[in-house]
Amino acid sequence: MFNHLLFKTENNVAYITLNRPETMNAFNHQMMQEFIEVMNICKEDKSIRAIVITGAGKMFSAGGDIKWMKSAQDENWKDNFGKLIYLLHKAIRSIRNIEKPVIAAVNGFASGAGFSLALACDIRIASENAKFNQAYINIGLTPDGGSTYFLTQMLGMARALDLIFTARVIDAKDALDLGLVSRVVPSDSFEDEIKKIASTYATGPTLAFGRAKILVNKAINNDFDTQLTLEAENILLTSLSNDFKEGLNAFFDKRKPNFFGE
Repeated sequence: MFNHLLFKTENNVAYITLNRPETMNAFNHQMMQEFIEVMNICKEDKSIRAIVITGAGKMFSAGGDIKWMKSAQDENWKDNFGKLIYLLHKAIRSIRNIEKPVIAAVNGFASGAGFSLALACDIRIASENAKFNQAYINIGLTPDGGSTYFLTQMLGMARALDLIFTARVIDAKDALDLGLVSRVVPSDSFEDEIKKIASTYATGPTLAFGRAKILVNKAINNDFDTQLTLEAENILLTSLSNDFKEGLNAFFDKRKPNFFGE
């Protein structure tokens, strides 16, 4: 079905694998188009309640396809490169806008736009072998894929610019210390741990997750009073869900809730 992605669903979790290992899972036009398509599938399929994004082989993603960039230096460069950026940014928006938890399972190097894609996810889990860098400066480019936005929000201006200006490589422990990843998992148990983590989200209150995600997205730009109003609207709306009723009943029954995402 897809040439540059692997896609499967299991126990209400969608697994998307960036699958161009011969290029270190570098992004090209077709991969980004396929990614957008598969995110639309995840959006429309109500049985999918959590999404995991990872890379094939030992890499998460090297970002933009450097070999393609070299070969595409002709009179159509601006249009062709602009189309790739457009597709990448549409893919990034699809992660932020989907009202389901999205987990980046960073199994190896996440560089350039590959780092951006990981930053766009709601949760980042890193293998102990994972490494990250903002590689753009190394080839004389500025960041894309939302890197300047996400890094500035997460780290502040000074630390964001340090990573961007130096293009230095940070390991999984550095990323954890900076708060860029939620946890670091041993490489030999990485896949099993990702499945366990994904399962906790796939069995959770999907509507509440989705609306909380909307609130966090809006909080970055809203003033306090606007955000309070939005919180009031969303918690009232979510209180009408079956999951809220189940959560209350489970609390008083002293049992684990059985959420259905509705």
